Formats: sequence, structure tokens, C-alpha cells
Amino acid sequence: MKKIVVIAPLQDIYDKALQIVRENGFTDVDVLLGSMGEGLLRARQCVQQDAAVIVSRGGTYRMIHDELDIPVVEIKVNAYDIIESLSPMTDKYDAVGVVGYSNVIEGFDILQKLLPLKIVKVVLNRTEDIPQAIQKYKRMGIQIFIGDANVKLVSEELGRTGIEISSQKDSVLMAIMEARRMLKVARAERRRAQRIISITDFVHDGIIAIDGDGVVVIFNRSAERIFGISKEKALGRSISEVVKTCKLPELLNDTRSQFAQVLDVGPNKVAINRAPVVIDGKTSGAIATFQDVTEMQDLEQKVRRTLAERGFSAKHTFDDIIHDGGVMQRCIDDALHYAQYDTPVLVVGESGTGKELFCQGLHNSSPRSRGPFVAINCAAIPASLMEAEFFGHVEGSFTGASRKGRAGIFEMAHRGTVLLDEIGEIPLELQARLLRALQEKQVMRLGGDKMIPVDVRIICATNKPLEQMVAEERFRRDLYFRINILTLRVPSLEERGPGTILKLAEHFLRQYSERFHKRPLAITPDVQSALLSRRFEGNVRELKGLMERSVILGSFKKVLADEPFPASHATPDRTDLLPLGAKNLAATGPLPDLKSFENSYIREVLRRTNGSVKQASLVLNISRSTLWRRLREDGMSQNETDVLK
Repeated sequence: MKKIVVIAPLQDIYDKALQIVRENGFTDVDVLLGSMGEGLLRARQCVQQDAAVIVSRGGTYRMIHDELDIPVVEIKVNAYDIIESLSPMTDKYDAVGVVGYSNVIEGFDILQKLLPLKIVKVVLNRTEDIPQAIQKYKRMGIQIFIGDANVKLVSEELGRTGIEISSQKDSVLMAIMEARRMLKVARAERRRAQRIISITDFVHDGIIAIDGDGVVVIFNRSAERIFGISKEKALGRSISEVVKTCKLPELLNDTRSQFAQVLDVGPNKVAINRAPVVIDGKTSGAIATFQDVTEMQDLEQKVRRTLAERGFSAKHTFDDIIHDGGVMQRCIDDALHYAQYDTPVLVVGESGTGKELFCQGLHNSSPRSRGPFVAINCAAIPASLMEAEFFGHVEGSFTGASRKGRAGIFEMAHRGTVLLDEIGEIPLELQARLLRALQEKQVMRLGGDKMIPVDVRIICATNKPLEQMVAEERFRRDLYFRINILTLRVPSLEERGPGTILKLAEHFLRQYSERFHKRPLAITPDVQSALLSRRFEGNVRELKGLMERSVILGSFKKVLADEPFPASHATPDRTDLLPLGAKNLAATGPLPDLKSFENSYIREVLRRTNGSVKQASLVLNISRSTLWRRLREDGMSQNETDVLK
């Protein structure tokens, strides 16, 4: 069935319509014959076969228009049609009754000025009223009636003259052209509607729109997912039946938009924005968008990670740790156990033992492994910038600040892990704010006025004795207990045993041989003995550097000959230092004060231990941090401290 169908109530109109279709090449127009009830039946059949526009005339047009929900174009009966039909009768009659529905005979009063006849309009409401109407006007002296085929038939049955009005060819053509125009508009409207549907279905947010009567006119796929209602069941129904709690009808009488309100949808929470649809100053509907709060958080995380794509990922797992079992395996087992709990971990150990490797393994073995891993070395950041690094800053918060502001490490690590390496270097004044951020799980950017919720796991690492720093009031006690819920001590290289030392040496030799395209060096028994007798103050980092130098030089000889520390692991005897004090006390001249004497003694111990801070602290029976502090108080120069080990 073609998209446009002409239902012709008269044979004459049928013939004219067929002629028009052929002459104009209208391939989208069909013509059928059918009057009144029969025409309505034909129209119904056409609609079932996908017809889009119906064209008809008179009572048939009116019946189709009233019964079917489809565009119907009327073939108008105009004054020329009446004149053409009456012209043979003007000399025989004084008056004529024009019988028909109001849409047919409206405006025919003007014929009174054109014809030498009295024009009497006989308005019908139903076809069944024709006999009664004609009988009434027959008694009034009207001898001729003009109208459709039914009017002509009844008039003749009642002994009066009946004339059937025949539409002119131009009237039929105009109706068909109007139908084609309507079809074009309807197609354009469908395409526009389909674009809107496609756009709203593509949008991730749920979208619901209602018309002025509160009937749902838009219900996209995301709304289906959020509310568990199919689009087919939602469209055309009252919004109060579909989503009772969205309160959209309230906006039909209120022009104010509403944003960021929270709606409970079953066990989930949904953020809703509502706005009225105003056309020509009048509210003609309302629209709402919905976002699942959980999905918003996931999207926020994705955006944060995309915008802050600075390599915030943990590259290593516990499988990357080379060891020979024993104490190292026990440490890894503890770390795997800790990784499963979303609890702060304090990783302690000497410098160079691979604490960050363990921290990355903790992250990659945890439920947060898909989130970001943001590591920051607190010792490498100036104290003046540390607060902005931690918490971010807003535009113009300080001189040199980014014009667009910047997120801090806690925001960038949302849903992931933050590693605070060398946490003992955080200034006391910043420790209080860090503690509050850890407790409240919220941060405020420097210069900002809004709290930003963050979800991060904290891992801290240090080679300093935090307990002693707490006792010396250089580290907050409450922060220490907040970060030290789980403690992981990474053993030194010496504690890991000879097997681990040799495995690591072989691994680093292969690594640097490939990097520098060198022939791999073999660890001979002499080299093995030298490695196992060597004291690695720098732990794995020192061993790694030693193997790199060996590969570059192509030999172990010079490297192993350069022995910076005594082979014995025994603690140096303090008795050989006692004559120093006696000698100083016996010297002539003024006696030194106690502090100068202690500083002189410390320098002598460092000299005799070849600059080893670790060995000197054992001799002096103080911690290495205390020794470093005493050296700074003594005013030791940078060049002097650089040679210490």
C-alpha cells in the first residue's frame, strides 16, 4: 500500500484522481472508490497496510477524520464547484438548498451575490438526517437540493430535484498536493524524532520528559536500566504511574530548575536534575536527568585518572622480588596477608632494601589494584610546596600556582593507594592536617573552600626510627599510631642470606649486560667469596650499583679491590678510642667544654670507622638519626657529610 490514499466517494472524483496521478507521475498515491461507511472501512484497511495520509471529501472525509488517528486531507467543495453544478438550473428555479456537513457548505453565502438564486444552507450532523432535513425545506418551498450522492438520491425519492456536486479537477489536485506536503513534513518529523531518540538513548544519563498533561513522551534506555521499566511500558502513561518519586509534575507550575537532588531507587541512590520545558513563555512540559551515584563515582575515578595520567601505576608485584626463601619469604607472606585489608601499612627498613617494591606489591595484590598508585617521596619536596602536593590548590592560591588549579595526590589516587615514602620528613605543622585527612577521608585544596571526599589506602615507608622521633617530639604521636596499624619490616640484604645475594648479583649482571650490550660476566668462586664477605651498607641498591660498574668495566677486579668497609661484621671495640679522651684532658691549655669534647669525639669515631654512620652509631650507642642531628648541630659542611656512608 502506498503512503497516500485517495478515498473517492464519487465515481467522478475517482476518475479525476486517477487522471491526476497519471499526469503528475505521483508514485506514492493510490486511489480507491468508497463512500461513507464503505470509505471508512477502506481507510482502515489502508492504515493497517501502512498508509500515512488519507484524502477524501464531504461526509466520508468527516467519518474518516473522526474515527482514525491519522492525517486526513479534505477535498474542499468550493464556490466554483457549486456554480458548475447549478449553472444548468439557474433559469428554472428561484431557490436552491445546499445540503451537507458544515465543513462542506461553509462560506457558500457568497454565491447569493453571484447567482440569481436564493441560497439556503441545510447543515447536517449525520447522514441519517438527510430525509428529515430535505422534507423540512421541501415544505418551505425549496424545489432543488444540491449535495452528495445521498442528497441527490433522497431528494429524488421525495419528488424534488437532486444535484450531485462534483469537485473540480483543481480541487482534487490541491488536496493531493497538500497530502504530499503533509507526508514530507511527517517524514521530516519522524527523522527528527528518531534523532532525538538516538541521542537520548546514547546519553549515559537517564532522561525522562513529560508533556503538559504529565504524560511520558521521552524515556531513554538509561532510564530503563535505572528504574527497571521498559520504554514501551513507560511511554504514553502518566509519570505518576511510571516513576512516582521524581516529582516532575511539580515543574509544570514552577519555572525554576532543580539540581543535584538525591532520589532513592530501590537499594540505589540516584542524583536527579529537573527543569521545566518553556515554549513561548508557557510551560509545556518538564524534563529530568538521572545519574546513578555509584556510576558517577566510577566515572569520576576514570576522569581523574585520565586527567592525571602521569604514570601513577604500580609496575611491580611480589613475583618480581628475587630471594632465596627464609626471612624474605616470611616477609612476602606477611605482605600478601596485609594486602587484603584496607588498612594503613607502615613499611620500615634500611635504605636500599627495596621498600617501594614491597609497597607496589601491596597495591597490586590488594582489591584496589585496578585503581591508581601514587607514590611521593616526602624528602624530595620542599616543605613550602608539600601542602600543595598533598592536597592540591585552586587557581591563584599562591605565587606560581597553576592558573587552572591542580589536584593533590589524594585526589589523584581516589579509589587507589597513596605511598608516602620517607614519611618522617613531613614537617610537624603539616602532620596535623595529614592526620585529619586520613581520619575524615576528605581534603580541601589550598586556597579552596570545599571539602572533597577521597577514598584512598595509605602506605607509608621510612628508614628512620619513628618511635624515637615521637619520643623527641619530631613526629606526632597520634599520626604515628594512625599509620602504624600494620607494620612490615623489610630485612636488610645481609639478613636475607648468601643465597639471595648471589641470586641478585646474577640478575643484575644479566640486566646490565643486556642494556649495555656487553658479554655477561661469570661469578667465579673468588668473586662469590668476595661478594659474600663484603658488607653492603647500601643493601640491594649498593649491590645493584656494584654489578653495573662491573659490567661497564668488564671485570670484577677493580670493583672488588675497592673495599670501603671491613669484612668483619663485628661491632668495633670502643676501648681503642679511650686514649683520645685522656689525651685531650691531659693537654696543656684551656679545657674544652663538654659539647665541644663530644663533637670532637664523634668526629674521631667517624674517622676510625671510615665515615660509616652505621658503625659510628653502634660505637656511640646512639641511633643514626641522633648522630645525623648532632653532626648538623656541629655545623659539618656539605662536603664533609657527602663522604659519610
